[in-house]
Amino acid sequence: MNVADALAAGTLLGDGAMGTLAQATGARAEGAVSELVLLAPELVGALHRRYLDVGAEVIQTHTYGASRLRLARHGLARQVHEINVVAARLAREALDDAGRPAFVAGSISPATSPRLAGPVEPAAVRAAIREQAAALAEGGVDVLVCETFAHADELAEAVEAVRAATDLPVIAQATFVEEDGGPVTTHGETPEDVARVVGALRPLALGSNCTLGPQGLLAVVRRLVAAVPEGIAVTALPNAGLPHVVSDRSVRFASDAAHFGRYAARYVAAGARLVGGCCGTTPAHVAAAAAELARGPVVDEPVVLPISRVASPARGSGASSLSSSGSDDAPLSPGEGPGRGAVARWLDAPRRDPLLVAEVTGPGADDLDVHVARGRAALAAGAGALWAGRERTRRPRITTAGVAAGVHEALDADVALTVTSWNTSRMALQADLLGLDALGLHTIVTETGNPPVHADRAVRDGVWEVDAVGLVGLAASLAAGVDADGLRVTPTPFRVGVRVTPGTDDLEREMHRVRLKVEAGAEFLVTRPVYELDRLRRVLAGAGVSVPVLLSLAPLSGFAEAEHLRHEVPDVVLPDDVLARMRAAGEDPAPGMDLAADLAAEALAEGLVDGIVVRRPGPPALLAEAVSRLGAVVTARTTVQARGR
Repeated sequence: MNVADALAAGTLLGDGAMGTLAQATGARAEGAVSELVLLAPELVGALHRRYLDVGAEVIQTHTYGASRLRLARHGLARQVHEINVVAARLAREALDDAGRPAFVAGSISPATSPRLAGPVEPAAVRAAIREQAAALAEGGVDVLVCETFAHADELAEAVEAVRAATDLPVIAQATFVEEDGGPVTTHGETPEDVARVVGALRPLALGSNCTLGPQGLLAVVRRLVAAVPEGIAVTALPNAGLPHVVSDRSVRFASDAAHFGRYAARYVAAGARLVGGCCGTTPAHVAAAAAELARGPVVDEPVVLPISRVASPARGSGASSLSSSGSDDAPLSPGEGPGRGAVARWLDAPRRDPLLVAEVTGPGADDLDVHVARGRAALAAGAGALWAGRERTRRPRITTAGVAAGVHEALDADVALTVTSWNTSRMALQADLLGLDALGLHTIVTETGNPPVHADRAVRDGVWEVDAVGLVGLAASLAAGVDADGLRVTPTPFRVGVRVTPGTDDLEREMHRVRLKVEAGAEFLVTRPVYELDRLRRVLAGAGVSVPVLLSLAPLSGFAEAEHLRHEVPDVVLPDDVLARMRAAGEDPAPGMDLAADLAAEALAEGLVDGIVVRRPGPPALLAEAVSRLGAVVTARTTVQARGR
């Protein structure tokens, strides 16, 4: 039976990531990752066998990026043919050893990369894909997979180039990102657009891989199944979850094999015929998928609501709790806000009342007016200061500093902003800080930062000349009137906070890092969003520092978001009882708000924290309602403290 007949007869289970598995062994290639097929052929073959051992029915060659234009960056252009032929033969040998029916798919990526400088002639791109396809066919693959394409036209051209080189069937896979209106390619094309453009060429299968995690890809699968021409199978190969850079600068993915397996079964229920994994997935993920598929078909559930909060309904079952003064259009003249320097006054107060801060950055902000509207609504609802966080997005439309400066100027409010050291030199960071000083922005929260996810590669390489600790020291030094070169300058009145991550896998390291940051000059801590307090208690007790703590709370919008955070987002701990509570509620946001209010009350009552940050805002009215609800908790605690004085 050939691969076309197998797809027509039923579902095929693909393998997972090769690069993730190779990295876990400690293997490294100095240049292109595909060079491992020449440097360590035994390892590559063994990795293929591991996937076959757990039930994979389609294994992909270790040839992502192995076209002439990409290999030329590493001085390997002359070895295009050898790398691809050897890779195909290694996969074929592993399959033959397995002694059961399975297929070898030749992996072909976009021929160019965002990291390649300058334009590339279309003819050279087509020639590179034809050359790679021919070599993979010579090596003995059964099917060719054009994967991780971020543009429908580019994917269509790749399919045509492959067909010009070989008669083998072709699978076409685009990669999508989650935007406010739903999944799109990085060029803004919907799944329906991709189905129309690429489906017209009638590849064997059309689907998606990479970038999105298991939950996010389900919506893409459903839309592709409804849109592809009849007779074309749909594929689904998500990442394990969201990636981030860990302490040794390697990439780690949020990874939950059981969660991955459940979604593999849901893809099949939605109509997919080839399911597998991409970045971050391992044999454990494929084994979990095999076990779920062996249980038989599941019923496809209703469409999961987007995680984006932009179009979310108002929380609660009734009308918004805001009065007219808290509506989106409510006026707030400069004199009506808490004023500038609110955080500094809070830090310097001899008896510190709890502070309520509201984030204004978030999805759906194409222009500054959206951020200003959120800030206006939050201030009217009782926030004492605002927050401009860093958006981890491929297509930033406005910088964090730009948001903070605009909101600060429009509302005369204190706006804290996140400053990251990722991909920036020490001197450039100093220039940025002096620019913030000129703009009147003096409340900053430093973090080392993670690069944005990119469709072509899980995480881009970056520059970390200083980390969050070094950035704290730089800001504190400028505040004391000394620049990075040790020269005297006019002091800048920065008030510096730092992040604390209670959900990290390594609590001991987090305690140590908190101590280092405070010793470097940090004056307050801001947690990442939490959904339980035990780990925060442990971190603060172990760090042994005496600075104020702001507790970040992001009220859950429903079960879809809770499931996503629990299984696909690094450094988030969402307890079983919380997940069960949200599962029972479905997409009703009321329990999420109740949980946030309960955590705020408990943390403030025991003196664990000194204030609250309302995170992940949606529309202005929604943010204002969250601020109002959590503000009531803060006010109650302030009253208790006042009575005790």
